[in-house]
Amino acid sequence: MPTTQACDTCHRTTAWKPATFNHAGVAPGSCATCHNGSTATGKTATHVPTTQACDACHRTTAWKPATFNHASVAPGSCATCHNGTTATGKTAAHVPTTLACDSCHRTTAWKPATFSHTSVAPGSCATCHNGTTATGKTAAHVPTTLACDSCHRTTAWKPATFSHTSVVPGSCATCHNGTTATGKSASHFVTTRSCDACHSTTKWIPATTYSHLSPFYKQHGSKVACAGCHTNKNEQLAWPFPAYKPDCAGCHASKFKPGPHTKVDSPKLLYTVAELKDCAGSCHIYKNNTFTTISKQRTGEHRATSGGF
Repeated sequence: MPTTQACDTCHRTTAWKPATFNHAGVAPGSCATCHNGSTATGKTATHVPTTQACDACHRTTAWKPATFNHASVAPGSCATCHNGTTATGKTAAHVPTTLACDSCHRTTAWKPATFSHTSVAPGSCATCHNGTTATGKTAAHVPTTLACDSCHRTTAWKPATFSHTSVVPGSCATCHNGTTATGKSASHFVTTRSCDACHSTTKWIPATTYSHLSPFYKQHGSKVACAGCHTNKNEQLAWPFPAYKPDCAGCHASKFKPGPHTKVDSPKLLYTVAELKDCAGSCHIYKNNTFTTISKQRTGEHRATSGGF
């Protein structure tokens, strides 16, 4: 190598090779003066095609790795070098595409790549999202034959939105079984009815569409809480006072007070709970115990929706 420096500037008495050369005085861009393949190592036959000086990518402190400035690279021309020979290119497992590398990858970091789904035809997600080329449905996925974009979005994979429009009424538990999708919790109201008997797909909580199936049930109004009767959180209830079912007294017999329910003024005679088990019925006051002459008429004293007995 042409130089006017003394031998020990580069060589050592302990070992003639390798020699260390101080590049401090070398003019930038003049690397090829020595690195021409004869005087010193130069570009190999497989080197990326370039007319730039060595120090545009390489450093004197370490020849590899080299850093390449992509600033002047024309957009879309990545494959000129990234062809799998000159520089790393698409692998065999790469998503099938004819797009240029820089459509998804960046020069600052090859991964992660960002893919624009703008030109993807609706319903064709599984072409790539098949579990091999790109992430697909997992084994625990909700059973469906719908395309990915029926529920998922390219902006965020989760949360997914599912349209229940085509779901058959009463079939909720097919998915809402606690495994495939959220199901009844251990503290749920005990019932064998379908989810949609109470819940809505637009708003799961609160459940506001519950209707009583018993023909004997009377609306009690909003002031009476469900737990007031369903103390064990079970839909099925036993009559507290079965002798009086299906009338009001079947549940409220213990609240009956004979005192206010006069049947005869003189001699005073009171009604029994059995006689007034239908609380909405009449309880006339008679003049005598022959029950032939009414001294006072009373009709429908109590209502289930009055907010209090």
